[in-house]
Amino acid sequence: MDNSSIKDNIRKIRKARKLTQEDMAGRLNISLTAYRDLEKGSTSMMNSNVIRIAEILDTSAEELLLGYHPVQAPGKLLEDVRSEYGGRIETMERRIADLERLVGSLEETINTKNEIISMLRKYTAEDK
Repeated sequence: MDNSSIKDNIRKIRKARKLTQEDMAGRLNISLTAYRDLEKGSTSMMNSNVIRIAEILDTSAEELLLGYHPVQAPGKLLEDVRSEYGGRIETMERRIADLERLVGSLEETINTKNEIISMLRKYTAEDK
């Protein structure tokens, strides 16, 4: 994660919360110029203020840094997906297995036809 992504996330969330740069500077107890530099990424003050900025913006430091909320309970999410899509997944797995068998059968048919063609060419060449 680079500074430009963080500052873009801060700016996006700040605007979504309808806060101005002046509002942020006042809440952080820094000058407007210092805040603008912070949001531009042209100052190293970002690291020491990320948690405070997240609190002001009513979000998490992770969202500021990553641009999204990380999943808190991945096991629960996986269970939800399995319950919602489990039947579809099983159906697709059965269909894939059927198609794999069909492909195998078609490959055998092609090999058999290639052998027949090869034998016919051989016999035709011998007749000449």
